[in-house]
Amino acid sequence: MYISEMALLKARLEAEGKLSQSRILQELLREDDQSERKEKMREGERYYRCDHDVRKKDFRSRMISETKNGAEEYRLFQNPNRSNHHNVNPFHRTLVAQKAAYLVGKEPTVTVKGKEQAYFEAELAEFCNEEWNQLLYRWVTGASNKGVEYLHVYYDENGVFRTCLVPAEELIVCYDAEHQQDMTEVIRYYDMKVLEDGKEKIRRKVEWWTKEDVTYFTENSDGEFLQTKRMPHWLITQEEDGQEVAREEHHWGRLPFIPLQNNAEETTDLELIKGLVDAYDLLSSEGTNQLLDLVELYWVIQGYGGEAAGAISKKLQINKAVQISDSSGHVEAKQVSLPMESRMSWMRMLRKDIFHFGMGVDTDSEDWGKAPSGVALQFQYAMFYLKVNGMMPEIRRAIKEVLRFVAEDKNRRDGRDRDWKAIQVLLNTSGITDDLETVQMIRESQGLISEKTLLGKHPFVDDVNHEMQQRREERKEKEATT
Repeated sequence: MYISEMALLKARLEAEGKLSQSRILQELLREDDQSERKEKMREGERYYRCDHDVRKKDFRSRMISETKNGAEEYRLFQNPNRSNHHNVNPFHRTLVAQKAAYLVGKEPTVTVKGKEQAYFEAELAEFCNEEWNQLLYRWVTGASNKGVEYLHVYYDENGVFRTCLVPAEELIVCYDAEHQQDMTEVIRYYDMKVLEDGKEKIRRKVEWWTKEDVTYFTENSDGEFLQTKRMPHWLITQEEDGQEVAREEHHWGRLPFIPLQNNAEETTDLELIKGLVDAYDLLSSEGTNQLLDLVELYWVIQGYGGEAAGAISKKLQINKAVQISDSSGHVEAKQVSLPMESRMSWMRMLRKDIFHFGMGVDTDSEDWGKAPSGVALQFQYAMFYLKVNGMMPEIRRAIKEVLRFVAEDKNRRDGRDRDWKAIQVLLNTSGITDDLETVQMIRESQGLISEKTLLGKHPFVDDVNHEMQQRREERKEKEATT
């Protein structure tokens, strides 16, 4: 929700004479929770967890048309004996996993310009460990599913600097009215289980963040939000004999939430392909149910007595024959066939469109692997590169913003002057490549490009900083033995 929308809401509430913090929160949360944008976020997350719309469809029920007294009527027809199998085809999850693994499957390389900042580079390398890279992977995944995802920096109860992801669907982010660039306020709301009168109930908690402080609200049984406390971004306290004797209030001077946008419009990756995926799920599920219910042979029997169908089929199974009472009767077996070729052709077209418009790489394609040269592989990745290249600058910006908070935290602790503007972030992408060609290009680039950059592109190197340290240790050992 943008600041302009919040201003309109406040003006409307003022005109009605009902302006209060609780009333504002109720209206903000209601409008945001019901917004199309948040619905798209939940939808992207749902499909990533393989909870597709096809799972809600009951293949045992369908609407049929009947003509009664010259008028057409529709009614629901249910066949409880029909199969109701649901095929979920996780194309969205596959495409998001491709994207995240390519962009941040390997730890990014973080460097700091200037030899006087070498200690700072070592500190950042320590911060950007495997745990951080796992968080970064989930950050990119969340942005792909929801259009945007937010990382929150904070201090835990022990005063340790920490980072975590805050689901974008829990946030209302307000920007400056003029340029829509600077975040001015963030409202976070989430559900909590509480015990009231011996019963477990759901109540909402709200955090209203500004650049200087955060105000906490709790929903009561009447649906009103009561302010519980207002705090700075963090506190530094001094205690003597277990008693607090002094406290210092601090704030970052900006909101400690960092957005990672999937694209400029903040659209989800699912929006491009949802209709195609739903059509594929329906065709696949309908085809499976038809095959499960298929009667390969059915019998047409004329001139037989009045016995039930079950008795007739039993006699056919045991005696391999039945007695016809009418001289004009006969028994005929007919075979049922399904239009499989046309169905498979349509599903192949849908699959191709899903990977094309989803801008991914279909590794099951018939053309994959026919020409394994580097140029051919690059061509297979053409659409994929268009998608990921647009996100790479945004990921680098977001990582650098996190490291800016890291630099400020360390400067505050020891009084040194770490320059966050000197930080450079390189993403070590990991796609399917011709390793021999890649190594040859790295060898030919020696002396033209820095050693650290070349190591980041080497197919055998996953952690560039660790590899650099290993090389330094090996050089020291060689120098010591010579």
